[in-house]
Amino acid sequence: MNAPNVQAERPAQQRDAFACPNCPRCASVVHVAERSVFNLPGRIWHAWACDRCGEEFATSISVLPLQV
Repeated sequence: MNAPNVQAERPAQQRDAFACPNCPRCASVVHVAERSVFNLPGRIWHAWACDRCGEEFATSISVLPLQV
């Protein structure tokens, strides 16, 4: 298995936190992540696999700390 493709994070004003990504190979919408990982510095990584072409890729988002 090849290393997954990693998509760059878009600026916050352009990002919809609930939007499904498009496959970087065939542009098909991928609806469900294969795996999600949260790390303590505040990033969530999602591993995706396209149902149409099989391309594997990853996305990540920053999680802002809760201000109390």
